[in-house]
Amino acid sequence: MSKIVKDKIFGEMEYKHSWIKRDSFIFLDKAYMVNVVAQAYRGDNILESQQFNYSNFRNYLEEHKEFIKKKLAEYCKVALNIDIALSECMEPKTIIFERDGSWGILFDSDYDIENGVALFFVNDEMKVDRQDIFL
Repeated sequence: MSKIVKDKIFGEMEYKHSWIKRDSFIFLDKAYMVNVVAQAYRGDNILESQQFNYSNFRNYLEEHKEFIKKKLAEYCKVALNIDIALSECMEPKTIIFERDGSWGILFDSDYDIENGVALFFVNDEMKVDRQDIFL
C-alpha cells in the first residue's frame, strides 16, 4: 500500500520507492508532463534541501536557459554525434531531487535509448552526461 503526503512545498506526493508526483513543466519554452521525484528511504520525509531545490528549480532553469541549451547541444553534438534541435533530440521525463542536495532532469533520447541523457546540478555546477553517471 502506498503512502500519500501533502508536503508544504511539493504538494501531494505518493511514496513508491521515492516520493513522486506528476506535474507540468516548461523546459526551453515547451510544456511537458514529467515525474517529479524526491529520493527517500522508506519511512523518511522529504528533506528541507529537496524542498529548497524544488522551490527554486524553475527560476534557475529560466535564468540559465541559454547556458543550459548550449551545454545540452554540445553534449548532443559530441557524445551522440548529432546536430539537430534539442526538442528533436531529447524529451524531459523526470525531475529528480536527491538526498545529497543535487538535482537534475532525466531525458529520454531516441539517439541513446539505453542510457538517456541527464542534466544535473551538483554543488552549483551543471553537468550533462548519461543518466547512469548520476543515478
